[in-house]
Amino acid sequence: PRGIDEWAGRIVGRSDEHTVQAFLPFSQLPTWKQADNKGEIAMRSAMLRVFAVSDAVNGWRVLPGGLARLVSAGQEITSMQRGGSSADVWALTEGVVDATSLLQPHMTPDSLLRRKWMVTSRAAENLFWMGRYTERAENAVRLARVTLDCLHGEDQTSVPLLEWLSSMAVTNTLVLPGVPSAVHARRIFERSLISSLGTTQSATSVGYHLRALKMAGSCVRERLSQEHWRMIVRAEEDLFAHSAEHARDGDYSAPEALRVLKNTSNHLAAITGAQADRMTRDDGWRLLSIGRQIERLSFLSTTLASAFSTGSVHTLGGFEALISTFDSSITFHAQFQQSREVAALVALLVLDADNPRSLAWVIQTLRGRLAKLAGNGPRDLSGLAQQVPDPQEWDLATLCETHRLPATAEALAGTADGAADSARPPAADYYFALNQLLIDCTEAAMNVSDDISTTYFTHSGQTNQSLQI
Repeated sequence: PRGIDEWAGRIVGRSDEHTVQAFLPFSQLPTWKQADNKGEIAMRSAMLRVFAVSDAVNGWRVLPGGLARLVSAGQEITSMQRGGSSADVWALTEGVVDATSLLQPHMTPDSLLRRKWMVTSRAAENLFWMGRYTERAENAVRLARVTLDCLHGEDQTSVPLLEWLSSMAVTNTLVLPGVPSAVHARRIFERSLISSLGTTQSATSVGYHLRALKMAGSCVRERLSQEHWRMIVRAEEDLFAHSAEHARDGDYSAPEALRVLKNTSNHLAAITGAQADRMTRDDGWRLLSIGRQIERLSFLSTTLASAFSTGSVHTLGGFEALISTFDSSITFHAQFQQSREVAALVALLVLDADNPRSLAWVIQTLRGRLAKLAGNGPRDLSGLAQQVPDPQEWDLATLCETHRLPATAEALAGTADGAADSARPPAADYYFALNQLLIDCTEAAMNVSDDISTTYFTHSGQTNQSLQI
């Protein structure tokens, strides 16, 4: 052993490093050495690394066993870079063994039956908004296509129809509120609608919703197949590429815009197909579906209410545009041929529970998803589901009852800018029950959306569900 004077010399000599370290020889362990197809016992230097964990009460618990670091032959330093190795150290005991493990337990048939995939609140919220932006994109594409078709159709001078198209475009932010309506400046209105399709800077039109859809999807990539994700990316890229190309060339006409919208519609059909057929039906998927149904209920309710309030539904072009916006033209004409009766319209678009675009079907699906999300059966609805109107209580005769507006209101309803519109009916009929139902549906969609966010996305409240709050 070195004397104290020698150690003092070392301290003074390295005082600028403020450190003192003495060499202590490592313990020796027998190891198995394999060489030339022969094995033998050889002594190697080794050190033991142990691990400790906090017990959360200002104390520490040293775990049994540890990691042995073996020194390579001819070395006195344990370094993996210099040929060292390591091995687990097991602690033998005669008492009870702690069975705590981070390894997945062995799966049994019973455990598999009770197994449920947990959904984090972050994933749940992104799936919810992924569903909403998918539906918003579909609605925006369909409404833009219907609007451009009508602006170049046979009824392009119908004031009620132009009022309805202008109102819906502003409500769904296909154009900005300051843009002149199609009644007053049809060409300016059309150019504004077309220019907003592939932008995210002004109106929240098709491009905005597609980008938001991609951002929400990127946060839950582990739940999407490669093909599903590529379809989302391709839909956004194609729209922005075509929009930029036509805007740069200065010839972004209505026919070109319609071709771009048709291509986008095809992409969205593939995306919704992947959502319906290639995603596991857990609570995360239910929230995605709930998001879609909330958007659909709100959009269809406001669309129908606006068609009646502007009188567009009573015109030939407006009637056809409405059922086209509901994506129900083929179904309607197959059932009612060339009928233009309001009762037939209400029967298909409001009450037909077999039509996926009717209010009854949307609400029926939404109530079922909400009940399942809360762990209830279809006949045992949750509080969220009970907020949505019950289609079983709707009656066609009641919804089709009309009340004549006062004469002063009829006079106002029959003119636009002081000029009478020949396409508008001479007397205005007001559907009180139908209008109230549409208001109730719109409010229910907003209330359910707020309650979904409060219940599942605010990291508070009940935790007896598969969503990890």
